This record gives sequence, C-alpha cells and structure tokens, in this order.
Amino acid sequence: MAFILPVFEVLVAATILLLYFALVYKRKDPRYPPGPPGLPIIGNIHQFGKLPALTLMNWMKEYGKIYSIKFGIDDAVVINDPKLIKELFSSAAASGRIQNDFFLAISNGPHGIINTEGNCWEEQRRFVLRRLRDFGFAKSSMEGLILDEASAILNWFDNTKGNPVSCNRLFNGAVVNALWYIISGERNKLNENNPQESEMLKISDRFIKAVEYACTSGLAFAPFLRHIAPDLSGWTSLIETISDLNQFSEKAIRDHLNKLDPNSPQDLIDHYLIEMEKTKDPKSSFYGSIGENNLKAIVVDLFEAGNETTSNTLLWLMLYLSHHPGVQQKLIEEILSVVGKERQPSLSDRASLPYTEAVLMEVLRKSALVPMGVFHRMLQDTMFHGYLLPKHTIIIPNLHASLNDPEIWEDPEHFRPERFLSEDGKKVIRNDALIPFSVGKRVCLGETLAKDTLFLFITSIFQKFELYPDPENPKPNFDPTPGIISLPNPFKVVVKRHMY
Repeated sequence: MAFILPVFEVLVAATILLLYFALVYKRKDPRYPPGPPGLPIIGNIHQFGKLPALTLMNWMKEYGKIYSIKFGIDDAVVINDPKLIKELFSSAAASGRIQNDFFLAISNGPHGIINTEGNCWEEQRRFVLRRLRDFGFAKSSMEGLILDEASAILNWFDNTKGNPVSCNRLFNGAVVNALWYIISGERNKLNENNPQESEMLKISDRFIKAVEYACTSGLAFAPFLRHIAPDLSGWTSLIETISDLNQFSEKAIRDHLNKLDPNSPQDLIDHYLIEMEKTKDPKSSFYGSIGENNLKAIVVDLFEAGNETTSNTLLWLMLYLSHHPGVQQKLIEEILSVVGKERQPSLSDRASLPYTEAVLMEVLRKSALVPMGVFHRMLQDTMFHGYLLPKHTIIIPNLHASLNDPEIWEDPEHFRPERFLSEDGKKVIRNDALIPFSVGKRVCLGETLAKDTLFLFITSIFQKFELYPDPENPKPNFDPTPGIISLPNPFKVVVKRHMY
C-alpha cells in the first residue's frame, strides 16, 4: 500500500502536467509563425540573456523577420523589420495592450493611455494629444521654458569647475519640469548645486526600478507570482511605488479642483476637469469616477514616459560626444556659425543646423532607448504576410533590430551622423527605419516635445561647452544596462567652456 500511494501521486502529477501542456502548448495552426522551442511556464525567457532585443535579432537569422516565442505562458510574435512593424501597427487589429494584473496594476485598471485599448484609449489619446499641442508643442512659451531649464543645467556645469561629474539622472529634473508645467502649470526650481535632487525624481526612480525588477523576476508575465512570493517577485515594492505616484497625481488634481476657473484653463489638468464637468454620457471615458481614474492614470503616464525617455537620450548624447571629439567639434562649429555666441538657440534655427539634426538622429538610433518597444496585443485574428496572428497574441516590435540591421544601416556599429546627411552635408536625409518612438496608431504622442527638447538642449550645451572623458576612466563603455529601457552604464564627463 505504501508503494501504491507514491505511484498514484506521480500519476496525478503527470496527468496535471499533461493537461497543462494541452492547454498552454496546444497544437498551433500551421499558419502560425515558427520559432525557437521553449520550456514550460517560462517559455523562452531563460534564453534571452542580458540584452533580450539582441537575442531576438539573432533569432531572426534562423526564423526570419516574423517568428513566434513564448513570453512566459503567453504567445508572442516578434517583428524585426521596420516596414513590417509600420504596416502591422497601422492596423486597428494590432492596437491592443496586455491586460494582465501586472500591467493593469500600474494604471489601477484599464485607465489612461498606455495600458488601455479600444474606445477608451482612442478617446483619451485624442483629447490629450489635442491639448498637448494647444498647450505645449506649438507655443513659444514652451520653447522659453525648455531654454530656462537648459540654462539651469549650464549654470551647474559652470559650478563643476572642470572636475569630472556624474551624469546619472542629470537631466531628469529639467525634463520633468517641462513636462510638469504642461500637465499642471507648475515648475520646481532646480537645485543648481545638485540638479539630480528632487522628491519627484526620487518617486520616479523608485517606480522605474520596481518595474525593472518585476520584469526581471518574471512577475510581468506570470502575475500569479504575487500570490506565491509577493516580496521576492517585486509585487510589494511595485504596489508601494504605484501608491506613491497615485498620491502625487491625486494631490495635483485636488489642488486644481480647488482653484479651477472654467473660463480660463491653464494646463492639461484644468482642461480635463472641464471636459469631465461637461460630459453627461455615462458611457464616456470622461464620465464620473471613470474620468477621475483616467485622469490620474494620464498624469502618471505622461510624467513617467516623457521623463525617462528624453532625459536618458540626453545621457547617451553626453556619452557619445565626449568620446567622439571630431563629431563634437563639427557640431560646435555649426552651432556657432548659425546661432553665434550671444543669443539663445531657437527651434527656428533647426533648418539651418543639418549636422546638429544628424547628430540627434544618430544618438536616437544608437541608443535604441526602448529596444523592444512597447508591446501590443492582437484584438482579432489577423493574417499578416502569410502568417496567422491569433487574437490575444502579444506583438513585440524589436526596435533594436530596426535601428541596427546591417542590411539597412551598412555599418550600424559605428557612431556616424553623416549617414543622415546628403553628400555635401547641407541637407538632412531621413530614413524610415529610424523609429525610436515606434510607429503606427500608437506612436509615442510625446515625440514632438521630445525632439524639440533634445534639439534645444544640445544646441544650448554645445554653444558654450565642450565635453571630455573622465581622465580616470578614459575607456568608453557603450554597452547599455539590461532592462526595458536602454540606459548607459554610470559614467562621468569633464565639462569646460570652449574657447571659440
């Protein structure tokens, strides 16, 4: 009897496993894209290595530009070609978002813009994009604000007195101020002795670290881990940081409610509150508590997405230019020849600064800041280039492949701004494969503001300063840190006023 019992338990366990495999690894439609074999529960995640986007690009050689993987227990299809990404993401069928408990926890349910889909996403995105254009992108006051933030950084550079300085989170405070002004109409004065210090930045930093850890632990694609190991999986830390962000958002909204003048809206929150007040349709995503939840999520969406991408692109800019003195000198000479030494740069100078534009484009290409893009989800069964993409399948746009494919870029490993210039160097040549902000219906709605901010910062910095590598660590490390956002490893630079 003692022998029979263990055998029975083994049979039960085996039966459960077989049922599991039958459900999760059911026979695929022959039209489904092929891909590398994976393991139960974790799928192919164990094969990704430190830089998953690079692994996905390498698999392209064996399985083609469209292939499938298992992201944990979820089916996923990887697209490694910019034209294919653009084609698929221009379709409403591919405009969904992952709806598991991890992603929905970040936005307290299907709220806001980043984690919503369907009618709610369309309404919220349309409204926010219109208001961002009205309040930020097209106004000279926004340009002046960005230049003021750049000036604060320049003053801090002067205070470094030629000593090596850490660039870690150097630009986050300035970028956050510009974003926060659009959202709330408020600014925080930067600490010119340490622009990296700010309560807003501390909350943001904790949130990014919590999300990165949750992705590493597997929580993002196996949310059931929160029940088994809430601390070890990162769930506890994630919920705590989300709570801090929500309190931050809620306070800003309460302050606006207390002083709201419906006849004179000052910022995005004001406009949203007025829209909520006007909305009488219970089905609208602006109505009542649904509208409140969407507004809270949008404040966090804009704050986090805009902050991390723009500020970290500026870090890559500092790293690349400090180790490419020839590029830096050409950049300085062009800026001084057009802008001069005295007046501030302006967005109106952009057409006259083709080399500056080319440098920015090459930094965006090389940094590949969000290497695997933001994942989409199929909303219906779709045939795409001979393959079946079933409903609910995750779509991974491998932006790293788009920005580093040697068939497109010839010598992608080199930092070479000239690839974006005509032979005489007077005209910018754009490449459709340069899609750092993604593409299609869910292209980043902050792309214009990000590009304007980058342009004004680079021209302001190199109008007055030049960069040198840290003499104690002269050998550059251009490898990104592992994560969903491609960050440079910690580095220092020497910043000095140039003698031009």
